Amino acid sequence: MDYALITMIGLLLLLMFLGSPVIFAIGFAGLSYFFVKPGMTDMLHMFSHKFFTGMDVFIWLSIPLFIIAGEIMTSIGMTDRLVQFSRLLVGRWRGGLAYVNVVGSMMFSGVSGSALADISALGPVEIDMMKKDGYDADFAAAVTVSSAIQGPIIPPSIPLIIFSSLTNTSVAALFLGGAIPGALMGIAQIIVIYFIARKNNFPANPIKALTLGLAFKIFYNAFWALFMPLIIIGGIISGIFTATEAASIAVAYAIVVGICAYRSLSLKQLWAILDRAVRTSASVYLIVGFASVISWILANERVPSELTMLVETLDLQPWMLLLCLNIFFLINGLWIGDSVQLLLFAPLFTPIVAAMGVDPVQFGVIMVVNVMIGLMTPPYGLGLYLGSAISGQPLANIVRKSFPFLISNLIVLMIVTYIPAVSLTLPRLFGFLN
Repeated sequence: MDYALITMIGLLLLLMFLGSPVIFAIGFAGLSYFFVKPGMTDMLHMFSHKFFTGMDVFIWLSIPLFIIAGEIMTSIGMTDRLVQFSRLLVGRWRGGLAYVNVVGSMMFSGVSGSALADISALGPVEIDMMKKDGYDADFAAAVTVSSAIQGPIIPPSIPLIIFSSLTNTSVAALFLGGAIPGALMGIAQIIVIYFIARKNNFPANPIKALTLGLAFKIFYNAFWALFMPLIIIGGIISGIFTATEAASIAVAYAIVVGICAYRSLSLKQLWAILDRAVRTSASVYLIVGFASVISWILANERVPSELTMLVETLDLQPWMLLLCLNIFFLINGLWIGDSVQLLLFAPLFTPIVAAMGVDPVQFGVIMVVNVMIGLMTPPYGLGLYLGSAISGQPLANIVRKSFPFLISNLIVLMIVTYIPAVSLTLPRLFGFLN
């Protein structure tokens, strides 16, 4: 391997390990290659060229649009309505609010497509409700973080959109492929809660004085949020619009609901929403641009073909390669963020596993499940840090209470990895795969 490439990779890993901002680490590591590699200073213009062309992809527009749609739905009080609807469904069971936490995250995922947005929006409401009902704050935070990671697997999903754009895989097929695995993660967490609730004698939390009229009112209030993913996924699957167009329709839908249905969206709120969305999107786009430079360097150094030959030389079976990649992604998840892993490794490994007969849709779901689990694995797990900040609980306590949920998520990962039908049945049913 060329020493300039080794220098770039080593510098990237070192800066990330030392806690440098991700944007700086990726950008500086990519830039170093042009100064270390002999003759590459004359090619320095390729750094800026690949940086801007990496961001100049139509489907990337869907990311800020989905962020705006999620922010609007949160600002108009959609989270409270979804929590109430979840209580209507599962609140009467022992450990009711813990179930509400999981079910609420499953439904909110259809609005935001982001795990961190899920924690930020639902976390304060759910944790406060659970604390008032007698739950330990660290357990409430652990459930919130654990349940949130299923959000970006259930469509619409920002990570799956990123994978689609990097590998030219159908975003509709990926959305359908993530539906069952995301639901399985929720079911696995519910099973864990069932045993913990019995052991700790957690209380139920049904809606008091429930009548048919009140139940209908709760459903009506939540209906507008539940209908949004049906529009998005239905439109993409039917071919009426692309993922980017679906995201713009989601924004328009959220604005109409906020103004006409709930009458709680003001111009001042909308301006604040756009401000937050711009800040979040800018950081994502910078990472995308710098990661595009590194991807070009890896391709220029023929790293993907070298890795393919290495795999062929080792004569690895597909199941062994997938196991190695799972371990690789999980270890990286300890200190590398979800979007960074996708940007760096999706273009690198997808051709290799595809050559061994693994469908890119299945691999995309496997990879997204991996990087989502990384959000709840210390020391880097951003979900854990965000849960700690919202709940005010020490990080170590949340890590300890989230361990059973981590195990359940890893079991689901193994199921998705070694039973292709879990992620491929729906795409085949709708005609996206043979």
